[in-house]
Amino acid sequence: MKIPKGITPGKKLRVAGKGSAGKNGGPPGDLYLQVSVMEHPIYQREGNDLTVEKEISLSEAVLGTTIEVPTLEGLKKVRIPSGTQSHSKLRLKGLGLPHFQKEGRGTST
Repeated sequence: MKIPKGITPGKKLRVAGKGSAGKNGGPPGDLYLQVSVMEHPIYQREGNDLTVEKEISLSEAVLGTTIEVPTLEGLKKVRIPSGTQSHSKLRLKGLGLPHFQKEGRGTST
């Protein structure tokens, strides 16, 4: 069975004619599957957005730096501005999960 890209946990997929046989010799019914998505070891999912935690040193936060961040498309260089505060989120637009049955993608933070 093909799972559509960007599907969210809890969605139901219908497989026509693959369910149990009908009563009194009737045709088979439909099979419904409920989607469950496993956690990823690197990314946390928030809707179509992906979150990755990266730790930097105090001097890197104060002075600014460039770090490499894993994305679904490989490592991307991200500039950390000088004066970045603890627990700040930086967005990488269009590098999240594909939208379910729509165009575009979420962000990666």
